[in-house]
Amino acid sequence: MDKAERALPVYIQSLKKVEALGEEIVSDQQQIVELDNRRQINRQALRETSSASSASNKVWVMLGNEFIKVEKDKAQEWLQGDQGVIESEIGKLRDGLKDKVNALRQLEGKEPVKGFNLKPLQRGEVSSIFN
Repeated sequence: MDKAERALPVYIQSLKKVEALGEEIVSDQQQIVELDNRRQINRQALRETSSASSASNKVWVMLGNEFIKVEKDKAQEWLQGDQGVIESEIGKLRDGLKDKVNALRQLEGKEPVKGFNLKPLQRGEVSSIFN
């Protein structure tokens, strides 16, 4: 058995790892898109409940397969809670995606992307820079 024949299983295993990680990355990206669509719909619902006619203090909300009429304040509270959950899920997926992309680049023999793990400045940090 020569060197090339012995290296083939190692090469195939490496390709399997790259392919599996690539599929995870694509899956996470698709999940982010779906969550972003939910976030957008949720944002529209929040805007509609806040700008709904003030003559009525109640709005219709769909929970599961049922429509129920609840007070505007309660509906907005639910929507804002959902918005927070969706945004945190998107943030977790994006953070995990950065690690997976760097791991994929490492498996491919490339260097990690520079500046990929940068975090935005917080308000306090920005204000201290300009003061």
